[in-house]
Amino acid sequence: MTPFRRNRSRRRSAPPQTIAQRRRASRVPTIGDRVVRWLLSCPSVDRLLTIILRYPRALMIAAIGAGAGLAIWHMGAVLRASDATPNLARIADGHEFSLPTPAMTPNDDVVRFLAAYNQASALAAAHGQAALLEPYLAPDGPAWQAVAAEYARRAGAGERRNATLVRWGVLQSDVTSAGGWIDTQEQWDVVITVGGRIIDSRRGVLTRNRYWLRQDAGGWRIVDAATTEVIR
Repeated sequence: MTPFRRNRSRRRSAPPQTIAQRRRASRVPTIGDRVVRWLLSCPSVDRLLTIILRYPRALMIAAIGAGAGLAIWHMGAVLRASDATPNLARIADGHEFSLPTPAMTPNDDVVRFLAAYNQASALAAAHGQAALLEPYLAPDGPAWQAVAAEYARRAGAGERRNATLVRWGVLQSDVTSAGGWIDTQEQWDVVITVGGRIIDSRRGVLTRNRYWLRQDAGGWRIVDAATTEVIR
């Protein structure tokens, strides 16, 4: 029994096509290709390219000059556009770099009042006595109710707080002679102890606070306060 053999004569007669030949066969020349071929076939264009390539330094200088000319033209277009709409440009710059400004600068006595309140807060936390804050809080305001409830909780847990005010400052305010509000940023170091044992110690606690104030016959009082911890 003779083994089966394939007839490879047809494959031998047709030489394999290379990748470049296949690409050339499958690619259809575009209009750009035809234009380039026509330009390269022109003797005048060929002579011009030959002359240009003999002077590469002059070619580089011409390219640099053309680039500089385009840059100057674009800058002129931008300046003409800004001159055409000057008010729009000023408004855009103002909105981009504007920062929130306080509606009204607080009086010095209000700032001294808040500084004294912060000192009293640290002393009251160390001794666990809410009565030390009574002169600074309005008796009918939510701030005093919140302080009384918090100090009652601390007394039940035997908790004391050693709080040190590192730095503070006024962010913005709107205060009149009758009252208003002040936003402050405060940084505290807080150590919490229970029965003389440290259970928590935090340094650099950054808070943002808003105090609502009013002026009574006895001076300034804090009616309400809200605190947000920025860095815990």
